[in-house]
Amino acid sequence: MSRITSLFSFLPGGPGLASNRRVAQPTTGRVDLPLPAEQESEALSFSKKIRAGTAQAHRITESTQFVKAILRGAVDIESYRNMQTGLYLIYSAMEEELERHRAHPLVRSVYFPELNRCGALERDLTFLWGEAWRENLRITPARKQYLERIRWVGENDPGLLVAHSYTRYLGDLSGGQVVERVVRRSLGIEGEDGFHFFHFDGVSDAKEFKNGYRARLDALPISAGQADSLIDEANRVFALNREVFEELEGSWLRALARLVPTGFSQRAALSH
Repeated sequence: MSRITSLFSFLPGGPGLASNRRVAQPTTGRVDLPLPAEQESEALSFSKKIRAGTAQAHRITESTQFVKAILRGAVDIESYRNMQTGLYLIYSAMEEELERHRAHPLVRSVYFPELNRCGALERDLTFLWGEAWRENLRITPARKQYLERIRWVGENDPGLLVAHSYTRYLGDLSGGQVVERVVRRSLGIEGEDGFHFFHFDGVSDAKEFKNGYRARLDALPISAGQADSLIDEANRVFALNREVFEELEGSWLRALARLVPTGFSQRAALSH
């Protein structure tokens, strides 16, 4: 993922709003860092092709105001609950389709039940909303579009589920802990409750697991045309995810208004 730098202005104990010192900001780690330019022209394995082919979409998604705000610590319990609620809806649909098509010649190569996030998200939402958390599930326009795409793929071209699995799970394994640390610090929450989503109890070594996942991608029995279709679908997933983030920007602006000092305008905050 691209390297974004910004001020941790809104994190407790950060450098402060008046500071001009910039520090290297962690990225969300979604999927993989873009390949160096000199490698992009070489003969690539499929795992490297999909990494290179989605690099631009990856950077654009990371540049949304909501993602940058999360990494700056401009998050409150409302915006965090809203984000995790949307993730639950998305993962519920994706994991249902992966389970339904687990015997598909492409899907079975990347079918890892230990990656499933629905159970973890249910525990988190119970903590964040209470026992009646299901009453707070909302199908917004961006979420509806994302869910409809997952269902369409499941019905019409299940092999493309590989792109959905790759884009979401490798990102969670790569950068989820970064998001967790920032959000936890902002909300002042200790313990695992509310943050089970970021922990993969069935994966003992994330780096080793990701290497094995990429090896599975490289061994997929696909033609050049199928490879291109998977890369196109991964780019579509990034675009759908970006629209979900953009839809959440209203919740971060409310959080920002509560976090910045009186008299410090949102325009000034956005300039950071």
